[in-house]
Amino acid sequence: MGVLNNNKYLFFAMKIIERMAIAMMTLVVIVIPTVSQKKAEEPSLPIIYSSKYNVSVLGEDFHQFNTKKFKQMVDYLTTQCGIRKSQLITPSKITQKELLKVHKPEYLKSLNESRNIAQVLEMPSLRFIPITSLKSGLLEPMLFGAGGTVLGVKKAIESGWAINLSGGYHHAKRDHGEGFCFFADIPIAVKCLWEEKPHSKVLIVDLDAHQGNGVSSILGDDNRIAILDIYNSHVFPDDENAERFVSYNIPITRQTDTRTYLGLIDKWLPLAIKEHKPDLIIYNAGTDIFILDALGGLSITEQGIIKRDEKVFKAAVDNSIPILMLLAGGYHKKSGEIIGKSIENLLNTVLKGKI
Repeated sequence: MGVLNNNKYLFFAMKIIERMAIAMMTLVVIVIPTVSQKKAEEPSLPIIYSSKYNVSVLGEDFHQFNTKKFKQMVDYLTTQCGIRKSQLITPSKITQKELLKVHKPEYLKSLNESRNIAQVLEMPSLRFIPITSLKSGLLEPMLFGAGGTVLGVKKAIESGWAINLSGGYHHAKRDHGEGFCFFADIPIAVKCLWEEKPHSKVLIVDLDAHQGNGVSSILGDDNRIAILDIYNSHVFPDDENAERFVSYNIPITRQTDTRTYLGLIDKWLPLAIKEHKPDLIIYNAGTDIFILDALGGLSITEQGIIKRDEKVFKAAVDNSIPILMLLAGGYHKKSGEIIGKSIENLLNTVLKGKI
């Protein structure tokens, strides 16, 4: 009987151990997905980027366009600002239907020929490059960039602010491209907005070094739009016809310095906001105003650019106006780093507590 009792106790002990083991295994199964779930729920930022933004033709950099600036920006944000790539929002490519809200079908069809792409880029030699290479290495990144602008408007309205790490193709017109710009992303994004919110008033603040003639020629005669454009009047495009549609047209001279430039923003931006009372600001933040930029012809320092962006965002935040920032032009090799530093400053000042 003693042996039987011992066997009985041993049997029950083993059952208990077995059940404990099963319980522990169940606990492990529960814990592991919980950790994964926390990673999946990592908060995103309304900063829009795709690796497909990066431009190259036949695997090579080309033109005065700084094709590395997109990667430079993201590298800076991830290494210096503690932002993970998983926190950035990935856009879809803009659709043909969206493009046709602004562009003529004949123009879009013309982009199937290398010579027409070469003309927009002012690089005659590109007409000898196969169209498949130009589409994949050049047009495709800009189609994703334009898609990022359309998405950026939605995210800005949802979150109060957004930054598309591309876009701002402000020279493109309905029936042709020019000045390295193929797709009129700002007018397209505004048209998409108006389909959902037809009464929305938009202030376009264009602080690229070059006149935003494409945007003004497409949107400028609509009373829901106001445009503040501060630009070097001695460089491309010198489009007098487009100037007629700019509400606050501020041409400046070559080598305008940082102090003068920031003073103009202090004078004109509050006035534009007060008079137009916008529901959204779209900010074209070109870094081609940088003193070392070969195409801008202005003398704005790196710190001046960072301060400029801060002033525009502060004006939007102080007036509770959603704002979308686009990158527009910037051709110096430091452009990506400057933009990264500026976004870092925005996150630490004006946007602090709004993330």
